[in-house]
Amino acid sequence: MSETNFDDVIHDIIFDSPAGEIQEVYSSLTKIVGENSKDTLLNAVEQYNLSKNIPIDVEGNRTLLSENNKDGSSRYFDPINGVSFTVDHLNRKAQDIQPYQASNFDDEKKNLYQSIVSYTKDAYPGEVTVATYPINDTTIEIIINSTKYNPSNFWNGDWRSKYVYDTNTKQLTGDIDVQIHYYEDGNVSFKSHKDINQDGVNDLVATISALETEYEKSLDFSFTELNEKQFKALRRRLPITRSKVNWGKAIGNYRLGRDAAEGA
Repeated sequence: MSETNFDDVIHDIIFDSPAGEIQEVYSSLTKIVGENSKDTLLNAVEQYNLSKNIPIDVEGNRTLLSENNKDGSSRYFDPINGVSFTVDHLNRKAQDIQPYQASNFDDEKKNLYQSIVSYTKDAYPGEVTVATYPINDTTIEIIINSTKYNPSNFWNGDWRSKYVYDTNTKQLTGDIDVQIHYYEDGNVSFKSHKDINQDGVNDLVATISALETEYEKSLDFSFTELNEKQFKALRRRLPITRSKVNWGKAIGNYRLGRDAAEGA
């Protein structure tokens, strides 16, 4: 395998990982490809964290990574808490934290941040992180990342909304991504994506709330349809013998029943 193809494979595996399991994926890949490939793996993890807007712990506070809060090639900034930092991407922790004053981050943008935070407290049940980053004087990026990780019960899930809002044109664009992984006695992964393009947005928070509520309802409907129709259609109504199984005392007449009885 060429080096380019190797890097592409590593990138694809990392980017397909559920957000709550990146350390496990990294550990498994290290065992497969060897210690000499750690730089390639860590580079892929960094790209993953940035593209997925992963939450980072900054001295007990959480902020989100984005192309719009990068300060140079390796540093990021948090305009709300007024700091810049480098990142330990594998452990998702800030390092080398320094004071920082973000340009174009005025009171209006700070108030917008607080409004989004207030909205998410009621709308999201998981651990939610909000970020607002100025792109220029009139355009701002809004990111909402909500996670629910429960590895002890073999499931993890995350929701990420990312919007760009132009205060002059009142246009809202962006997307919503949902990923769920359930892996008890199996391996089920669910991914969903929705693009957003809304004109004439005067009440930004109300519009985001309406869009996300509508999307959540569509997901609920899809899950119901999947369970009640598609999954049921996959179930065999009768065993291959075309006769019903007698689950009473006669179960011993079947090979499985005899094996179970003999092993008891």
